[in-house]
Amino acid sequence: MRVYSFPIIRKISSKRIMIQPLKKTIKILFITFSLLIWGSCIKMTATGFIHPGGLHTMTDLDRMKTKVAEGAHPLIDSWNKLIVDPQAQNTYKATPQANMGVSRQRASADAHAAYLNAIRWYISGDISYADCAIRICNAWSSTVNQKPTGTDIPGLSGIPISEFAMVGELLRISDRWAPDDFARFKSMMLKYWYPVCHGFLENHNGTCISNYWSNWDICNMSALISIGVLCDDTTIYNEGVEYFKNGAGMGSIMNAVCHMHSPTLGQWQESNRDQEHAQLAVGMMAALCQVAWNQGMDLYGYSNNRLLAGAEYVAKYNLWQPVPFVAYNNCQAANQSWPSINGRGRLDDRPLWEMIYNHYVVKKHLDAPYVTAMAQLVRPEHGSSDHFGYGTLTFTLNAASSPYPPSPIPPIPTNLIATPGVGKVFLKWTTSGLAAQGYNVLRATTSEGPYATIYSGIESTACEYTDATISNGATYFYVVSANNQSGTSGNSNQVRVVPQNAGLLPAGWECQDIGDISAKGGAIYANVNGGTFIVSGSGVGISGRNDGFNYTYKKVVGDVTISARISDYSGPLSKTGIMMRESLAPDSKTVVMKLGDIGRRQAGFGTRSTSGGSMSWVGGNDYTWLPAWFRLQRVGNLFTAYESSDGITWIQVGSITVNMGNSYYLGLSVCSSKTELNTTTFDNITISASSKGKR
Repeated sequence: MRVYSFPIIRKISSKRIMIQPLKKTIKILFITFSLLIWGSCIKMTATGFIHPGGLHTMTDLDRMKTKVAEGAHPLIDSWNKLIVDPQAQNTYKATPQANMGVSRQRASADAHAAYLNAIRWYISGDISYADCAIRICNAWSSTVNQKPTGTDIPGLSGIPISEFAMVGELLRISDRWAPDDFARFKSMMLKYWYPVCHGFLENHNGTCISNYWSNWDICNMSALISIGVLCDDTTIYNEGVEYFKNGAGMGSIMNAVCHMHSPTLGQWQESNRDQEHAQLAVGMMAALCQVAWNQGMDLYGYSNNRLLAGAEYVAKYNLWQPVPFVAYNNCQAANQSWPSINGRGRLDDRPLWEMIYNHYVVKKHLDAPYVTAMAQLVRPEHGSSDHFGYGTLTFTLNAASSPYPPSPIPPIPTNLIATPGVGKVFLKWTTSGLAAQGYNVLRATTSEGPYATIYSGIESTACEYTDATISNGATYFYVVSANNQSGTSGNSNQVRVVPQNAGLLPAGWECQDIGDISAKGGAIYANVNGGTFIVSGSGVGISGRNDGFNYTYKKVVGDVTISARISDYSGPLSKTGIMMRESLAPDSKTVVMKLGDIGRRQAGFGTRSTSGGSMSWVGGNDYTWLPAWFRLQRVGNLFTAYESSDGITWIQVGSITVNMGNSYYLGLSVCSSKTELNTTTFDNITISASSKGKR
């Protein structure tokens, strides 16, 4: 029996029950029996903690050792990856810093090396790996002499701090770690590293409470829980547990899984940011839950397995399946309108799924189809810069539940579509389901081949590919196949496509540099993919009282709606998008729907409502990754901006009244705010008469 939840860990007295009068004896026996039931499966030490009890217990370590010795799959497959990892070598040299915050990434790399060497020592029995791990930890505890400061610190320093705490807990079983050195390591944790984690969760660097993404809180919660175990400090441990359950920041479980779409599918708070950070947060949250589980506390199961619901959501979307989405915002107006495509489907950098799969599916016998599929597709797990990884070795509970290779050959992909562009062919197809680890794109210059493989993806579930290695005017034939660890499917349906050269602009269109520019811009056009314009421009910017940019436009009259997709760009990007303006003067009345600014991914609706006036902005989707779909609509003097993730479902960004002349200029604006040119490709251009409420 495991105790699934308790508020704090307390010491249980082992005082002998003396012979008392019957009534008192019964009372004492009842209390004692209740305490034993409450903690029946918690093998507590004198301090109240199980050791080792970080990511792994002795049972876990012995299982790894036994299975590797037996050559049992799939553990041996993950082990064989681990032993060739450069960080798992006994020659690894640490680079400690007095101020760990100088480079938290460097600290994290050393923590990973110590962890992998410790695992390698225990499984192989070779003490040279234990000595290496101990040297790394001693180097840091002998060097650190201040609380971390630096870029993103306090905050992301919680990542290496939690990792080092987990390493220390693992290494404490080695009699080669001198007691004084171990004591100094724990002192470093308590004196210098705990305060920065505690302080961040207390005040979030003085910002509003929802300013930071979930992973910032999660890494610090993980650090507190892991430090508490390592240092036998129930106060610190319980601080981390309490924040997990009830913290005000975005990393507490109720905020990290910010919306429950069903009892088993919960939207992750970073799902619109990018999929790399969404998976990072899921993995760190699972790790802290694993530490708590090994102490007898079931944070995994908290709030009806809320973490599993969030993991299923992230896994499902990255398996190229559709997910529901509720718009999310925070105190810094980080508008989140749809799940992000950035990093979607990548399997190469997030070895975190075996830990989650083995706990919920193998141990608890819960249904988690998408977590299961992700665990199968990344099996056997490797390492990474953000996760310890190798979970196929460290978390697999039995081979029967974790077969390797894990799946039959995936089904043949279907519904392949090829769309011609200028110097590009855009390919999309229907997913082969949960068994596809990647896809192969094959191309020929004659129907039915012979085909040459131009792309082979073995760690990406993405069902789209852009071929930019073609010649305009040539005819190409494509097929796609799916693969996984078991083999490769047959080929999909064949498609034929002819990409086109670009030339003169269509009748009625013109191109002109406006305002202060540093390099002359230009534009070309091809009648493919809904109309493709390739526009180049420099310019000081589109903002303030005067603009400097390149404008490719046509003159229109009355109520008009323009929609366009930005499919690609090169060079520095400032504000690039679609525009309506009263004149070609730099200070003209203007409305624009743009992409650019911070990280070149912020959408926004800009307005200059008076000639010579300043530009005002309304933020659009804060993480708009290519392709980006924009729309501007004029009905009378009411101008409305929209954006979309797919060109089908449109979301209103803003609406404003501007007294603009009935005859005006509509088109495509490109700006670099640098001396170099930006070149942006616009396609799927539609221009039509507006009607009130048209979308």
